[in-house]
Amino acid sequence: MHVVATTVTFIVTDPLASASFFIQHFGYQQVLSFEGGSANERPDGGPTLFFMQFGSSILELSLRYSSAQGVSLALTVQDLDLEVSRLTANGVRLRSEIKQDEWGDVMPKSWTPTA
Repeated sequence: MHVVATTVTFIVTDPLASASFFIQHFGYQQVLSFEGGSANERPDGGPTLFFMQFGSSILELSLRYSSAQGVSLALTVQDLDLEVSRLTANGVRLRSEIKQDEWGDVMPKSWTPTA
């Protein structure tokens, strides 16, 4: 298998606020806008994030009134302390302190406007 792109779709109540959060704080850029949602990408790669309006007729019926539960999107950065300082200085609230998991990942969890 040769994967050429990865897309993650979030069904949310406010696609504009969700996309704006990733644009403002994580360097994503809107690459597509349409009624009921948008697609956002980082210029340096990574997954395309779609934010779709909960209940939108664009979504297939089985997904139209579903929302993600138990989804975690992890972004790996070179300097975690620097990024945490930048995010909190810009008003992003963290849901947890920085911690290291048993398998070695070190992370804080951030709050998003639609979480």
